[in-house]
Amino acid sequence: MRLLPILLATLAAAPGLGAQDAGRPGRSSWPTASPESQGFDSRLLAGLIDRVRERQLPLHRLVVIRRGQLILEATLYPDAPDRPHDEASVTKSITSLLIGIAIDEGYIDSVHEPVTDLLPASDRGPADRRHADITVEHLLTMTSGLDCGFEPGERELAAMRRSDDWAAFALSLPMRATPGSTYAYCSCNNHLLSAILSARTRMSALAFAQMYLFGPLEIPAARWPADGKGRSHGWGDLHLRPQDLAKIGELFRNGGLWKGRRIVSEAWIRESVSPRVKVREDVGYGYSWWINTTRTPHIYEAEGRGGQRLAVVPDRDLVIVFNGGGVNTDDIAPDLLGALRSNRPLPDDAEGRALLAHALRAAAQPPALEPPTPLPPTARAISGRRYVADENRLGLRHLSLTFAPGGAHATLEMLGQAWHVPIGLHGRPEVSDSTPTRSPAAVAGRWASEREFILDLDTVSEVNHFVFRLTFAGEDLQIVVDEVTGEVKGLTVAAKAERTAR
Repeated sequence: MRLLPILLATLAAAPGLGAQDAGRPGRSSWPTASPESQGFDSRLLAGLIDRVRERQLPLHRLVVIRRGQLILEATLYPDAPDRPHDEASVTKSITSLLIGIAIDEGYIDSVHEPVTDLLPASDRGPADRRHADITVEHLLTMTSGLDCGFEPGERELAAMRRSDDWAAFALSLPMRATPGSTYAYCSCNNHLLSAILSARTRMSALAFAQMYLFGPLEIPAARWPADGKGRSHGWGDLHLRPQDLAKIGELFRNGGLWKGRRIVSEAWIRESVSPRVKVREDVGYGYSWWINTTRTPHIYEAEGRGGQRLAVVPDRDLVIVFNGGGVNTDDIAPDLLGALRSNRPLPDDAEGRALLAHALRAAAQPPALEPPTPLPPTARAISGRRYVADENRLGLRHLSLTFAPGGAHATLEMLGQAWHVPIGLHGRPEVSDSTPTRSPAAVAGRWASEREFILDLDTVSEVNHFVFRLTFAGEDLQIVVDEVTGEVKGLTVAAKAERTAR
């Protein structure tokens, strides 16, 4: 997890931030303002959006709120407005916030309560005396001491998800360090926090949030899956619209108040965004929030895989939300902040606002179709053939491509889910909701050579973005898989054409 280093450096020298006439009547729950009214230059923002589109950066959404007003909302193809987006590990910061509300409401006494006292006996794990020393605060600050997160790859999270009882699995992990002594980024910690919420409130984290957070903040479109025991995934998978995620940032910026109503104590906000442990130079970690520790101005963030990011810059009265499918937001931040010209309003620029509106419309449109090219002989030879894959950690079991005059399709089983999706062949992804989750995916393909086909499967608001490089050789198929957000890199899988009965 990185803290927008370029953003921090730029903010240190910039006087403020701004953007577009963003609202669409009937859609936005935010009051809107023109970029210039908040010190932003619409022409520079238009240039930023154009560059993101031209460079094909996998940015899905960008929302900027300044002084409580929406000044920029960009939705880039193939995403769509108002669709809830998987916030990945940004979820951890929301789970943390719910713990604070639960303490305020008396469900939990304090962050110093031992975890084993808050969970049912069935979830308490084996008898290592150090397990009894783990507190809520240790889970919030990634200092539980559990043998989890010390090696890259989130292997413990994957193992937890294969177990029968996720909370019991998490708390049965061996101890590697004394609680409170060592930082290690472990998603299992956050699922234990969700389990604590369920145990103490007799509600899932989602139901508790709907009562105490999402309801008061007028967030209607939250989705949050649960484990087999009904506990919301405490570490990830919360789906929110970016405008609604920005409300969480605004709540923090205002010290726990939303439209004058107290949602969480100001003390909890302050404690959450105060550095508790040092992650690396200039970066600290609070109660599941990332904090810059040495630079000016102060900034804290909730961050998730693939470019999900909620940044709060209180000194600039600023909240920024990024959603993406593998975007490095450090590639966008300098231009975004360079558009902030003043803390005071700039002269109105109708032509600049028109340029920005045009850039936003263009970014939301699909790319132009490329001229069709003849399919190679290999396409006809492999069309409809089912290739069975060797065992692999992606759970890719079989794959087939079909090429016909009406279009192309891919059929595969991966991660325990069956996919049958159309393929765009002429430089434009085919967007379809014929996916396992019924959430639209954008799928494109091209023949890189006579025998090599590139299949690009972007789940868009579900974050994962897979690129399959398929090399056909007779009955054999070599598959090399990259997942753009970093979940899988260079995974090579051998497959063989399935023999059919004669």
